[in-house]
Amino acid sequence: MDAQPTRRTPEDTRRQIIDMAIEIAADQGAMGVTLDAVVARLPFSKGALLHHFPTKQALLEGVLDHLALEMTTAVLAEAARDPNPYGRNARAYLRTVVNEPATERDVSIGRAVLAACAIEPSLIPRWREAIRSLTVGDPEDPMGRDDALMLRLIADGLWMSDLFGTHEVSLEQRQALLSLLTPGSLLTDGYSEVGANGETGA
Repeated sequence: MDAQPTRRTPEDTRRQIIDMAIEIAADQGAMGVTLDAVVARLPFSKGALLHHFPTKQALLEGVLDHLALEMTTAVLAEAARDPNPYGRNARAYLRTVVNEPATERDVSIGRAVLAACAIEPSLIPRWREAIRSLTVGDPEDPMGRDDALMLRLIADGLWMSDLFGTHEVSLEQRQALLSLLTPGSLLTDGYSEVGANGETGA
């Protein structure tokens, strides 16, 4: 008997649409992401696309949510490898950016995301909430909180530099940024034990 064709699930269709929209954004920028442009590259009707994304706004929201999920998943996976819970999400946020230099495609997609947020400011809170979700579990003491913010701002600055080529940052320099996680910082991997009340030990 002939093998039956694999049935595409609604989730498969949705993911295929988002992947194609991301591909177009990387090639043409956010302005190139239209419903017609996306469906022209897909093997199904515009009706199928409209079922999942009835407007361009809905499609851009789906793309942004997908990229935010990729980011948060990568950071949380990095954090899961860190045995010290004190500040590990902030350390993981920096490591994720440092350890994965942006490719040309990453740069194109990142620029498209920024452009999309400029075109549709209503998209900004969606990205903001996803990134803020990664601050759960950050240190509550003033010094630890400030250190966590410092690491996140360094990561954000490096990401922006990658997108626009503001600074030429070598692989060695990227790795040197991790020297911020050395003894003396409350966010160092090997920092003294954190007691149950959140205070650091001697």
